[in-house]
Amino acid sequence: MPIISTSRLAQCRRMLFMSPVALGDFLYLKTFLIALKQQHPHIELDIWLDDNRCNEDAWRLSRSKILQQWMAAEGAFNLTFGCTHSTEAMNAHVKQAKQQNYDIIFCHTVSKSHQYSQLAREISPSAFIVSSIPKKASFGILNGWFFRHSDATFVLKDDMLPATHHITDRYQHIFESITGMNLSKPDMLPNLVVPTNISPITKAWLDEQFPDPSKQGKLLFMNHLSTNVKKDWPIEYLFELIEKIAAKDPGQRFIINTTPESYPSVTEATALFCQKTGLQVAVFTVNEHFFELPSLIASADFIITVDTAILHFAFAAKRPLLAMMRQKKPYWAPPETATSHVMYATEGKGHIADISVERVFSKYSQMTS
Repeated sequence: MPIISTSRLAQCRRMLFMSPVALGDFLYLKTFLIALKQQHPHIELDIWLDDNRCNEDAWRLSRSKILQQWMAAEGAFNLTFGCTHSTEAMNAHVKQAKQQNYDIIFCHTVSKSHQYSQLAREISPSAFIVSSIPKKASFGILNGWFFRHSDATFVLKDDMLPATHHITDRYQHIFESITGMNLSKPDMLPNLVVPTNISPITKAWLDEQFPDPSKQGKLLFMNHLSTNVKKDWPIEYLFELIEKIAAKDPGQRFIINTTPESYPSVTEATALFCQKTGLQVAVFTVNEHFFELPSLIASADFIITVDTAILHFAFAAKRPLLAMMRQKKPYWAPPETATSHVMYATEGKGHIADISVERVFSKYSQMTS
């Protein structure tokens, strides 16, 4: 029997889903959230994605804006509460959320999970609150105290799932246990539909960056940065890889994706590289709208990326993919196919930077031969 009963869902007018999601998280989570909305169309579903840091870090505020653009485009969600830059701004969100009179609040967090439970109760004294929480080092002994503001908690344990499983299996188990919803394997897979008005923007950008009609070779989309230095690949390695790949066909086109914060430094380094090699390399970062990124990924012939949202977008777009990941949480890796491979960092400290250029180039050559 699910934690949130069928009768409670039938009587629910408004639900708040609280989760400080990243882009990759939302790609998979949205499948289940949209399915929940479709099964219960009378429920108005809002999303709280503020991570409660209340600082002015540009990367988190930029990511939050991108996520809110994406959520708005999906059409299944009403209010979205993005990341805030100050305590005053977060308090304004709390005030707005209180006015919605939520019947159910569904918290799904990893860090600060007990803080979200408390915040949920502050937002709605009368809501039925369920918290999906991580396994605690204290074996859950203190969960009753930490989550006293929630009406129920759920802990997903690895022995509930097969040894080899995907992130979609984890979300399926969570949503089935909490809401009773069960999706088939095909329905669990992510999709990412790019609005038609974005395609002309992508084409215009590509035409501007690669204007030579005689050099319209294969388009490779590459990403060497993540939000964690342990998952970054040095840009010098990326340039070396580009040279090795281009040796077979100098007419190939390369796109290096970067964050807005790193755009100036990556652009400068890339310009020097292009002057030295004469190769076609453009630097991209999202400018106006989130969908510029997945649209460009969908246009690429091959994706090479470290462990970040790029690899999940490539998987959703069914593009040939070579990803570099650490040996943690392997359930985030896309399924292995002839056109999709994950290369794990197995040497040194197990950081992505420990993966050699030669190893990546060898696998790429194998996949494209």
